[in-house]
Amino acid sequence: MPPEVYRELARRGLTQRIPLHEGYIEMARAIQSAGAAVIFVEGWGGNGPYDLGTDPLHRLPADYKIAQGDHHYACPLLFEGWRVKADNIRSILRKYREAGIEVSAAWLDWEVEPLVWSRGRWEQAAACSRCRKLFPRRVLDSWKEYVNFIMALRADLFSAYVAAPILEIYPGCSVTDWEKVYSSPECPTPSCWGTWKFPPMSLGLFTAANPVAYGNDIYYREHWSTNWNYPLDQEHMDRLYTDVMLGQISAHMENALRLESEKQCVPWVCRYCPDVDDDKVPILSRSRYREILRHIWLRGADSMQIFNEPRPKHPEIAVEEVEDAVAVYDEMLAYREFLEDGRVMNTEVPEVTWNGAIWSGLKLGDRAVVRSFTQDSADAAFSLKPWPEAQEIRLVAPPTGRTWLLRREADRVTAEPVE
Repeated sequence: MPPEVYRELARRGLTQRIPLHEGYIEMARAIQSAGAAVIFVEGWGGNGPYDLGTDPLHRLPADYKIAQGDHHYACPLLFEGWRVKADNIRSILRKYREAGIEVSAAWLDWEVEPLVWSRGRWEQAAACSRCRKLFPRRVLDSWKEYVNFIMALRADLFSAYVAAPILEIYPGCSVTDWEKVYSSPECPTPSCWGTWKFPPMSLGLFTAANPVAYGNDIYYREHWSTNWNYPLDQEHMDRLYTDVMLGQISAHMENALRLESEKQCVPWVCRYCPDVDDDKVPILSRSRYREILRHIWLRGADSMQIFNEPRPKHPEIAVEEVEDAVAVYDEMLAYREFLEDGRVMNTEVPEVTWNGAIWSGLKLGDRAVVRSFTQDSADAAFSLKPWPEAQEIRLVAPPTGRTWLLRREADRVTAEPVE
């Protein structure tokens, strides 16, 4: 694009992503010259790196029938293809470095094998003559054992063959991949759709986590309960979006706080992701999306990736996604020192039926910034104690939301609403 486009994007705190490919060096040079950050964002799926190896697919019995919806997967414990991909990453990044390009981040979206999204993956591995020789004892005996093993293996593979090669060439680069989050036995982190929990996980050599917060219509199919006695309308679907979209980042940050981790948090966000494309399911409202974005910032986000994929039924939303993210970013930059150095104050996630206050905040020394709102039609009062040695304070959460600046003086806490 013309240089002035990249300059304008940079002025608004945005940059255009580029794929991790040597063909984009001149584009990266133009982006860098305009004062914007060079960030790789690349999607990949299927058998991914395994396909780069020799004979990677499961060796299945001749009469084996692959389950509907599954494919012929690769043996997870074959690493030749991963080595090839790692060397490819090194080669590409050396060319960027030689061209004088400073790469700020590589935030990948490699939804590649090994994955645990279906039991068919375990069933193929259990039937594979090669996997039965390669896997440790008992791992193939049950779906649960297989899932826990694969999730740990996946984290190790990405750390060794993706994060490490990038950091070899660009040691200061921010590096993450799809849904890289902390999880623990005490606080299992939910999947981004909220349908299952991760086993214990770390970030390995990745320098950033990547929780996902999408306004996805699949939530209706997976979570809607007739026990709520709610009509399927905007107000009540917004409640479900809020519950799921705050789930993964909140649990991840709870674990990051337990570990006292200083690694970055760079979530994917979007208001509209129609995985089911069900017209009867209301799209997340723009006002609630903006509210959710405020809370994501105040729950530890360091940056954001906007998934503004063009949608045929609603093409206007691709632009609205950016407008909403930039508007909230501009608003939150008033509290930049909190975003950079503050400590997350709250990771609780409201249930769909909760009518009380929903709040998030960051604390920095004797000051704090708090955002509150309620899903009820009337204001909700709530109490919090930001500093153990100071008094409890009572605040109000209106339906339209409110930001508060708190200050501690000895054991007294004052709160000032921001208009």
